[in-house]
Amino acid sequence: MRKDTYLEVDLKKFESNIRNIMKHVAPKEILPVIKADAYGMGVKNLIGVINEIGIKTACVALVIEGIELKESGFNGDVLVINPCIIEEIEEAVKYDLILGASIKEQIIEIDRQGKKYNKVVKIHLEIETGMNRTGIRLCDLQEYIHLCKSLENVEIQGVYTHFATSDEKDSQYMYRQIDVFKNAVNMLNENNIFPKYIHMQNSGGVLQLENDNFTTAVRPGIIIYGHNINEEFEDIIDIKPISRLISKVALVKEIEDNNSPYSITGVRKIATIPIGYADGLPRVLSNKGSVVINNTLCNIVGNVLMDNIIVDVSSLDNVQVGDLVYIWDNSNITVEDVAELANTINYEIISRISPRVERRYI
Repeated sequence: MRKDTYLEVDLKKFESNIRNIMKHVAPKEILPVIKADAYGMGVKNLIGVINEIGIKTACVALVIEGIELKESGFNGDVLVINPCIIEEIEEAVKYDLILGASIKEQIIEIDRQGKKYNKVVKIHLEIETGMNRTGIRLCDLQEYIHLCKSLENVEIQGVYTHFATSDEKDSQYMYRQIDVFKNAVNMLNENNIFPKYIHMQNSGGVLQLENDNFTTAVRPGIIIYGHNINEEFEDIIDIKPISRLISKVALVKEIEDNNSPYSITGVRKIATIPIGYADGLPRVLSNKGSVVINNTLCNIVGNVLMDNIIVDVSSLDNVQVGDLVYIWDNSNITVEDVAELANTINYEIISRISPRVERRYI
């Protein structure tokens, strides 16, 4: 793990974000999404905060993530929202993970492993409402209800769906998905199944579906880390970015345009910064990205390399080796600025920070 570049994570802001989201959605329960190592923030070091808040259930994508969460001291339940493969089910049952389910063979195997370990395994049925990825189609739901009712070691604790377009304000497609999901919940109720957890709202849903009155929980993801999904949703909930990506000036020197591969004119002062695409900085920022040094924007010149970038610091009088360099500082440059330049989304920028970049917590 390199020490010259690090991701600073503010635990107080993380806690504040979660508490403000809880107030916004009350009385619904929040099931925070902390998959992908908490979107790159380092899940093991966030567990203390979510335990202190009293989170009862957290969401991950993979069985291995759920096991890590349990082994790292999370006090609550863990819901694996992506379908797991048959070979993972035994370990999931051993660790008392709650499993998202939408495949008959998977549910049968969950029941079999439940019998083996003398456990009733909680599942959440995933409903296909329009994401067209995974989930049970409404026309097939009755078969799954009959199947689950016939199994002694499976309990339907929840039901959920995934929105496809909740990052778009007032998406009509999202509202059509909600109608399908309501029909699915009604069908469960008609069969005397009343799940404790009924959830569909991701971050976008949390920000724009304030009046929903039939679900019981929400799944906020990127907003717990302080990032909005769309400029149209600013200021709905008081959230603050919890991370800053920081490096240090490693070398400063002057170069001339006739003795350089960079697009410069005349004599320029450049600095080498020890961060590259192996650390998660997108290579597409070559010759167009910027960093902040001494509260001044400095342009990247040349390519983003595996381990380093070169920046033009000619406008700085007193730049020195060891000066802090902010890839994003949330004021001069935001994660969203970096994502826009890289033609991607803020989710990708933060979740791709390499494990070799140290995480420091304040």
